[in-house]
Amino acid sequence: MHEYSVVSSLMDLCEAHARKHDATKIERVVVSIGERCAMDKHLFVSAFETFKEELDLCKEAILEIVEERVELTCLECGHVFVPSNLDYSACERCKGRVRISKGTEMTLLSLEMV
Repeated sequence: MHEYSVVSSLMDLCEAHARKHDATKIERVVVSIGERCAMDKHLFVSAFETFKEELDLCKEAILEIVEERVELTCLECGHVFVPSNLDYSACERCKGRVRISKGTEMTLLSLEMV
């Protein structure tokens, strides 16, 4: 249940940005969550709803989640692609080794503040 500690850090970040820009209210928080970032979306939303009540700036904030697909990059030919299934073992073009280049992170994309 690391979602709660991640959301706690997210709220600290939101508060810091709000104070830096003299905002009195955060209306929307937009985050991207990669499909392989080991984040349970439902727990994340639950944690956000819990933590926003403790921060006056965020009490009415809406959370928007952008789901980020996994993207693979071939280490042999450089081809970048979104796999059609959960097979991350080889490049679809040259069958070379691949690495996950996108879809493993959670990122704060934007804040709407007043």
